[in-house]
Amino acid sequence: MNRLTSLALVSALSLVALSGCAGVGKPSPQPGLTGTEWQVRDLNGMDVSGELPGSVGQAAGTLHFGEDGELYGRAFCNGFRGGYRLEGNKLETTGMASTMMLCTPVQMEREQVMLDILGNGRRIEFTPKGELVIHAEDGRTLTAR
Repeated sequence: MNRLTSLALVSALSLVALSGCAGVGKPSPQPGLTGTEWQVRDLNGMDVSGELPGSVGQAAGTLHFGEDGELYGRAFCNGFRGGYRLEGNKLETTGMASTMMLCTPVQMEREQVMLDILGNGRRIEFTPKGELVIHAEDGRTLTAR
C-alpha cells in the first residue's frame, strides 16, 4: 500500500469515527411512552402538581403505558386501568375502569377531568422539554412529565 492510499484510508476512518460524536450537544431523544411513570402536571391549563391540603391517600395523577397495551395509574384519588392503542401519534383508549373510593371534592374533580381526557384521548405529542401531552377529542389536554 503506498503512502497516498494509506493517508486516504486513515482520513476516511477518522471521518467515520468522528461522525459518531456528531450527536454530542444536541437535545436528547424524545422519551419513550412505555417504561416511564408519567406524573400529571397540568389538566387543560390548570397546574395540578402541588400538594392538596386535607387530601385522602395519594393525591397525584400518574400514568403508565405498558408495552402490552395496558394503561394504568392513579387519578388523584382512585386507581384506574384500561387499554390503549397507539398508531403514530393517534391514541385510542378502551375499557377504562377505576376503583370507587371517595376523596375530597378537589381530588374528585381532578380525577373526573383526568379520566375524561384519557377516555376521549385522540392523539399524543412530546414537547421539546420531554413532556407528554394527551389531546382529547374536544381539545382539552393533559400534560405529564
